[in-house]
Amino acid sequence: MDGTTAALREKLDQLVKEAAAVAIALDRATGEIDGVPHYSKIEGRAHELGQQLSREIQRLQMARVALQSESTAECPACGTRCRSTHKKRKVVSIDGALELEEPIAQCPTCRRAFFPLPGEDGL
Repeated sequence: MDGTTAALREKLDQLVKEAAAVAIALDRATGEIDGVPHYSKIEGRAHELGQQLSREIQRLQMARVALQSESTAECPACGTRCRSTHKKRKVVSIDGALELEEPIAQCPTCRRAFFPLPGEDGL
């Protein structure tokens, strides 16, 4: 593991600890958790924070994919070169609903939309 990777892991660990502390303080401030909670309540709230983090990672990763996509892509049906744009789409992941940005192309010949494939003609 190089210095950059180690520093990033350390930063992530610190941010996770901070997020956990803020989540606990927020739960106490809003009354979501009061007094001595049952462990299942603690576990449930922790899981919700994990799901929130998962959705944010998914959103950011897909935004990055969309930004790195080519401006044109080959239609998988007819081979026409088509302009590629970005589109926001609501999806339901295993961690809940979120809105993703993804590359999409519209073929004027086939009159259909498609998602560019990885490689030279796509992402």
